[in-house]
Amino acid sequence: MLFKERIKQFRAEKNLTQNDLADKLFVSRTLISKWENGVVYPNAQNMAKLAELMNVEVTELLSEQETKMLVLDNNSDRITVFQKIIYIISLILISSGLTLLIIGFIFPNDLTRPEDIYNSVNTITVICFIMKIIGGIMALIGLISSIITTVFIKR
Repeated sequence: MLFKERIKQFRAEKNLTQNDLADKLFVSRTLISKWENGVVYPNAQNMAKLAELMNVEVTELLSEQETKMLVLDNNSDRITVFQKIIYIISLILISSGLTLLIIGFIFPNDLTRPEDIYNSVNTITVICFIMKIIGGIMALIGLISSIITTVFIKR
């Protein structure tokens, strides 16, 4: 039996209106209506209150199919949030890295070989060279993380 049918059946057995049940659970009547029409499911707190009121376990309120559906839906929400976070971090890394690369190339620098770093006393030249390296690494990490997120985590 589906969740929406169980609520209707419970209300009928106890001779409760939607308003009565809403008052007992401290929710609106329209929310009870949405539950009974299968539009939405109660959150965990309301599900626990409803189970207690009906003298059943929370697991008995949902069919096996509904339980699987809610678990999968909850997991997909987490993946979506994870994807957004990774994309934001990737964009920050890429933009910061490219900014450092551009700044590093704008200033003149004669460090074409690693041993030039030790011979040069020009601090700006060394800083620009380091900015190019860090910028390139940041942009590369950002690009790789966004590709991995897109390829391996399905939308």
